[in-house]
Amino acid sequence: MNGARLDVPYTYDGDGLEYNLLVKTTIENGWWLENPMTGAPGTLEMYDYAIGSNLDLLIMKIISLFSGNYAVVMNLYYILGFFLTALCSLYVFRQLKIAYPIAVFGGLIFSFLYYHFFRIIHYNLVSYYMVPLMVLVILWICQNETLFYRKGKTRLLSGFTLTHKGLIAAVILLITSTHSYYGYFGLLLLAVAVLWAYSRTFQRSDFLNGAIAGIILVAGILLNKLPSLIYGLFNGPSFVMSYRYAFESETWGLKLIQLFLPAQGHRIPFLADIAQKYTLYRPLVNENVSVSLGIIGSIGLIILLGWIFIRGFPYIQARLNKKAPLVDHLSLLTFASILIGTIGGISAIIAQVFPEIHSYNRISLYIAFFAILVVLVFLQLLFEQYRTKPLFCPVFLILLLVLLTFGIFDQVPAGYALTPGSDREKEFQMQADYFAQIEAEMPAGSSIFILPDIGGFPNSNPPGKIKGLDSLKPYLHTHTLKWSYPTMKGRFWDNWQTAVCASNPEDMMGHLYATGFTGLLVDGYGYADGGAKTENSITTLTGTKPLMSSDGRYAFYDLRSFMNQKKAGMSDAQFESAKQEYIKTMMARPELQSPLFGSELREKLTTPASTQ
Repeated sequence: MNGARLDVPYTYDGDGLEYNLLVKTTIENGWWLENPMTGAPGTLEMYDYAIGSNLDLLIMKIISLFSGNYAVVMNLYYILGFFLTALCSLYVFRQLKIAYPIAVFGGLIFSFLYYHFFRIIHYNLVSYYMVPLMVLVILWICQNETLFYRKGKTRLLSGFTLTHKGLIAAVILLITSTHSYYGYFGLLLLAVAVLWAYSRTFQRSDFLNGAIAGIILVAGILLNKLPSLIYGLFNGPSFVMSYRYAFESETWGLKLIQLFLPAQGHRIPFLADIAQKYTLYRPLVNENVSVSLGIIGSIGLIILLGWIFIRGFPYIQARLNKKAPLVDHLSLLTFASILIGTIGGISAIIAQVFPEIHSYNRISLYIAFFAILVVLVFLQLLFEQYRTKPLFCPVFLILLLVLLTFGIFDQVPAGYALTPGSDREKEFQMQADYFAQIEAEMPAGSSIFILPDIGGFPNSNPPGKIKGLDSLKPYLHTHTLKWSYPTMKGRFWDNWQTAVCASNPEDMMGHLYATGFTGLLVDGYGYADGGAKTENSITTLTGTKPLMSSDGRYAFYDLRSFMNQKKAGMSDAQFESAKQEYIKTMMARPELQSPLFGSELREKLTTPASTQ
């Protein structure tokens, strides 16, 4: 981390802000599903956003017992992810009879994948410590292990049991179901394992052990999403939030060549140039650049892809002995993963009926684990054959250290170092000072409206120079103020905010008055003129001069005096009654209840007149 500040989030841009919101909400409001300090004048309800990362947030909730600073908690969890991944990998390798030094080497190589650095903006994706655990259960199914059903039972019900491995598998399946993508890919590969195991023996027990494992995994997935499912049942689905297109599975699919390509920004210029040229001149290159396995992983992948041609060699079979079935299974699962994830592959077929899962390149983590594991298997064979030779063990340990150093050097680009005094830290501190000044000025509980409208959470479409979810930043720096953004896309308050932002300044102020807002923040990055015209209109209308941020981006208006003039002669009870009547009237408007209203209005406002 090279001295980077722990109290500044390592990710403070784009999708990364989404996790800033989730973590801060979890710490300050008990859990992540509701946040009364956002979505004003309502409450942000994130039930539509069924992320399925409850275990990650639970761990961060525990970390927050030692620090209430959400940035510190997030950063510590990111660092902890390296240890968790290495430890889970070590456990799995030891279960597969890999010697400790080799297992430690493999765990660290898997933990320091390029994926772990490229994905820093997605905290739930870099928490991939559950992948090795899922692989262990899948391999047990491939190996016809007795987990939940005993072999040789003629009566169906008499065969059910729960062995020691079955108990471990059940716990693992519940844990690994917390992340939608990794649990989903695990389910697909589990289905492959069931078909493989059953086709070898045609015994009921081999099918049922895998089928029960799949049922437990699906149950875990549903359990994690239960609040969202219940909310959707009573409030209707959020069509805008959940809608995906089938073609996205190919846009964000896996490309085999990218598994072998060097990491972007490789430390060796020649290799960095290879990666850069492919990125610049080939189609459908996006987040799938993160799948790079590095040289060690690529060697393992070559072995697994070529295994069907060399597995029958007597010399190889004699050397592998009991390890041969393990390599068979790893090769099978690797081919299955590539067929599932590759562009135009099985994923494109699945997407015709189930488009919600679209970024199939992320199955690369399973491929990476298979590839690293097969390298460990051959290192284990080398170790077992020569371990009794004089000086072999110390020489072998030195070899592992050299390979580990080389592997990490190969997989971790220099450009991903977090350095002190970065632009990220400077922006964060500048905004922290500015919004702290606003919080000190405004009474606790004040509601502040944000302009311009950037689109609902999480799939925003901001205008001008505003990036991704930038309107989340005011909330991230305050504790006692309520902010209008974010609202859940497709729901009533999101539609209401879109309509308010689309109205003229005078009508907009009427809406803000009716709902109790006493502050207005204008983000100049959302306007071609830097917000000058909008700010002049508000100043003229309210007679209030703005508090400007040091970089001139934000203009904040304290509207208390203006709102009090409009409220003159009304008691608090009368105003509250008028507010509730206003909200009731707005909620009666059918267009504001339509999940498509906000998106359609935004599109209409941003479409040039000549194209309408």
